[in-house]
This record gives sequence, structure tokens and C-alpha cells, in this order.
Amino acid sequence: LCYVRQSFTRDNNDLNSPERQRANIQAVCDREGWTPLWFQDAEGHKSGRYEKNRPDWLRLKAHLDTPGVVAVVANDLARLHRKAWRVGRLVDEQLDPKGIRLVLAAPGRDLDTSTPMGRMLLMMLAMQDESYANDISMRTKDNIAYRKSQGFSVGMPPFGTTRGEDGYLKPSPGGAWLLPNGRFAEGKEESEPPPVPGAVWRSYYECAKRILELYAKDSLGRERIAYQMNDEGWAYRDRKGRPRPITKDDIRRVTSNWREYAGLNTNGRAKDQNASLIENPTAVFYDTGRTVFDAELLQRVAAVQEKRSETKRPRGSVRKAHPFMLARLLYCAHCERAAREQQDPRLRTRITGHNKRGELRYRHAEGVSCGSHTRSLRIEIIERELRLLIENLTLKEESFAMLVELAIQSEHGDSTQRANLEKEKEAAIAKCRRRIEAAKAVFLDGDMSREEYARIKEENEREIAHWQARTMETEKAAVELRMCLNVVNQIIELWDSSRDEDRQQMAHMLFDTIVYDLDRRQIVDFRLKAWADRYLVLRTDLFGDDELPEESGENQNGTSLKESTDLCPIGGMEARNDPDLKGSTDLCPIGDSNPCFSLERATSWAPRRMGQTGAYCNSDITAGQDAESAGVKSGVINA
Repeated sequence: LCYVRQSFTRDNNDLNSPERQRANIQAVCDREGWTPLWFQDAEGHKSGRYEKNRPDWLRLKAHLDTPGVVAVVANDLARLHRKAWRVGRLVDEQLDPKGIRLVLAAPGRDLDTSTPMGRMLLMMLAMQDESYANDISMRTKDNIAYRKSQGFSVGMPPFGTTRGEDGYLKPSPGGAWLLPNGRFAEGKEESEPPPVPGAVWRSYYECAKRILELYAKDSLGRERIAYQMNDEGWAYRDRKGRPRPITKDDIRRVTSNWREYAGLNTNGRAKDQNASLIENPTAVFYDTGRTVFDAELLQRVAAVQEKRSETKRPRGSVRKAHPFMLARLLYCAHCERAAREQQDPRLRTRITGHNKRGELRYRHAEGVSCGSHTRSLRIEIIERELRLLIENLTLKEESFAMLVELAIQSEHGDSTQRANLEKEKEAAIAKCRRRIEAAKAVFLDGDMSREEYARIKEENEREIAHWQARTMETEKAAVELRMCLNVVNQIIELWDSSRDEDRQQMAHMLFDTIVYDLDRRQIVDFRLKAWADRYLVLRTDLFGDDELPEESGENQNGTSLKESTDLCPIGGMEARNDPDLKGSTDLCPIGDSNPCFSLERATSWAPRRMGQTGAYCNSDITAGQDAESAGVKSGVINA
């Protein structure tokens, strides 16, 4: 298990550190003859003083119980932890009991933790790393306090500004090019040539100014301002400097930073400065001489923010939230299509639950224009579609044998090939047993030593155990598919009688993502959890032929199951005679609007799970991903 960590990535030049770590670790693996499984935390701030901010490190620890793990390899000890007690716990409680080595790949860092001297050196290095991190933290805090006392801003400059050589904020020369096709291209300054003819320059500074002007008028809310800014062709930049559409939260970020724009220093983040909880919040405003925007404009923004801020319930009180069934599962179909076409997963937006004065609805992300005319729907409409989808995932008992047979064919070919495999298994076991008997006879005749006989016996017994351990294909497929079928059937049986909290857990157990079209009021795409997606592929192939089994009669809406496959290949969903229906399922990367899998395509299910069908997956397993996690992230199944 090979681990790479970089504390903080400032720019593209910092990528040399992970590359250097990988080179050293790969050299160790090549020398030892190990196959590396990579885990990398190098995106954003990944401090070694903590663990919860390092997802790949947590995944590595979960793999320590995997058979075949021989070592944890890192460039140096500080890449693993910056706390001495964490290093001691890692070695004593997690590595040594499992017989796993700790290997440091940097030159001159070889340690043998199995000896008392090596363990002492390990703990000395760990304490030195912890002391170094604590010393840097103290000096950084002292530097921040000094800069604030001198009137300098600290941290990332607010949107539309940059930090000058004197340390104060100034207008940013950066911006984005609005292309004729409506997309944005990153730009550094207006004087550079446009990327394509007809591109329009949109300055980030002018964008922030426009937001402040609209907000200061006190006639539009943040959501309406976001829509208007997008309609006018402005763009926001993310933390990496890439342009993207403006959202409601971006409006809040800009308007909450009026203190920084005025040259004032604040304690904490701008979004935490709740005007309703501050006595006379505009009293701190004065002309510092370092304002980035017009002082009068900033003062009007501060006054509007104070006027609009309110505390709806006492501080510290908690309002019980409704357990929305599809929370963190539901995505907008229009945004999903745009993200796929532009190859930009950032354009994906969730449809979230919203309680508007007791009326429960699923609502599109605010301030995001994606072409969807419907912005929200009552929860009954969407959750009824989900129940119908789960109901059509079920399978009658008489069709289960057909499903098992299809699973066996997809992996091991036809019955003739399976019969040949069983004959080969019986012949191999019989041959090994004859070898043992023959060796025993030679040993008893005195023509073979006891050591030689023991070696031959052990080799053949191991080969017999290998053949016997191979579960019958029918039993293996039946167990796996039976488990999936039982879970799906149990969910639909308990669905109506369960509480909202229980239905939420069942939905999250079965589904990974669900893509919903608010305009058409239908589920257009979904992805099951890894344990269930094979069941769906085989069930789809089972009912993809022209002749369906008797259970594929008419559904609750009077529409035949075969007709329903125009929307969903598993059948049973409401058919809609929409000429654009095929276009609505273009999200599916595995086929057209009726992607019923043939047997040939079913046999290629395994490589598809490994990344050949996902809209945003790579053809290879990315750094820090194992085969199983890559399959979970990339196995997209169309509905």
C-alpha cells in the first residue's frame, strides 16, 4: 500500500512533490518485487496532523486487512503522520499484529521497526516531525496576527481582487472569455488575444462590482441576482481560478466581503459575520483609503445586508429537519447533460429537499440556469416515481433460474464449456491423488526419502485444495443473485409501512445516484450500488428479448412492460409518447434510449464496471483508487 501526501498545493509547480514521492516509492517496489496500490492525498490542504481530512489515508487503513498486503510504503514518516502518538499506534496496533512492514522510500530513511533500536529511531523521527509542525503553526499564527495589526489582509483574496506588492488588495486583472457558444475560457488579462473570434472579455473585478451594484439597489434577492448575472454573461472563478456559472452562494460570498473590499480587517470568515447578531454592524465602516470599490457603494451594501439579516430562531436552537428520502442522491438531468457535454463534473447540481412553510418539495439548486423550466416539485411526485422504479427491479421466483443461467453464460460460456470445466476439475483431482499414492508406494519400497515424499504430498494436496475450493458456478451465481433479489424484494415489501427515516436508508443502500428531469417529471438515469449493479444488468438482458415472460404483463398504468422499455430497460415505468424521449436518455453512455443488453454485451459487464461506461470516469484506475472503488464510481447503468 503506497501512500503519497502533500500538505498544500499552491500552484502547478507543487506537483513535483507527489511525483518525487511516487518515483522513490516505485523504486522500492521494483526492488522488492511488490505490486503497488496507490493512495494519494494531494488536493487542497491535507495536513498530516489529522486523519479526517485525508480520505485516501482512511481508505488505505481500511485495506490493511486485505490478504496479500505486505507493507505500507511512504516517502518519509511525515507523509503518514505529524503526531508521534499516531505513529506509535499505527505500528503497534495496526501493522505489527498483521505482519505488515513499514517502509520509508526516501534515501537514507531505511528503518527496521522490528528491532528495539529501529523502534527508538522511529519514535524520535515522529517526535521531530511533530515538533516541526507545531513550530510552523506558531510562527504562522504570529505572522497572521502581525499582518492584521498592520492593516494587511490574510488568506485568499476576495473575488475580483488580488494582493499587491504592498500587501493590500487591488483590482484583479483576471477574468474569463465568454465564447460564442455560451461557454467560458480562462483568461489572465483583457490585453491578451481572445481564444476564438467573437469572444467577449468578462473581468472578475467588474463582475464583483456588478454584483455589489445590484445588491445595493435592494430590489433583488441573491437568487435573482445570480440568474441575472448568468443571463448577462458573467462568470465566477473557483479556488483553482477556473471560470464557472454564478450561483446564489457566490452572491453571498461577494456581498459578505464588503469589509475586506473596504480595507477593514475582520476576525474569522466573512460568511460568519451575521449582521443580525452584531450590534450596529455598519458602525465599523470608515474610509481607510484602501477601498477596492467605491466607498459609498460598499456602505450601501452594508446597510442592505443589515436590513435583510434576521435570526429566525434563538441562537443554538435546533429545528428538526424532515428526512428527505432522496437527499444527496438526486441530480438534475439538464445539468447532468451539460456536465457530460462539456466534460466538467462541476456543472452537476443536486436536487435537494426544501421545507417551505410546511410544504415539502424537492428543489433545484438556486441561482443555476440549466434550461430546466420547472424549479421544484412536491415530494410525492418524485418519491412515487422512485417506488415504481424499485418495484420494477423485483423478479418473480419462476424467473430466478433463468437469471442464474444467464449469469453463468455471461461468465463461463454455454453449458458445454461448463461441463468440460467440471470434467477437467475431476480429472485434475484424480491425477493428484494418483501421484500421492504412487509416491507413497515408492517411499515404502525405500526408493524415496521421507523429505521428498512429504514435498510431493504437500504439493498435490495443495493442488487438490485449489480445485475443491472452486465453488460450483451455479451455486456461486445463485447465492450472489439471491442476495440481491431478497434485498430488493424486502425493500418493496417494507416500503409503504416504513418511516421516512427508514425509507431514506433503504434508498441510500440501493442507489448511488438518481438523475431526474423536473420538466418531464421522470427518472432518466440512475446508478445502483456496486453490489447490485450486476443484478440489474442481468435482469435487463433477461427481458431485452422480443418474447418476455408472463410476468411482463401490464403495469399499474395499463402500459405493457415492453413498451415501458422506451424509458427504462427494466420495464414497468410509465410510458410517455414524447418525440424527444430518446434525447432525454442521451445521458446514458452505454447505448440509445432502449439499451437492452444482448448476451454479448452482458459478458462485457466486468470491464464496463471498471470505467468504460462512466460519464466522468477514466479508462485507468486513478491514483488512490482500487479496483472495487473504481467500479463503484464508474459503473453507470441507464434507467
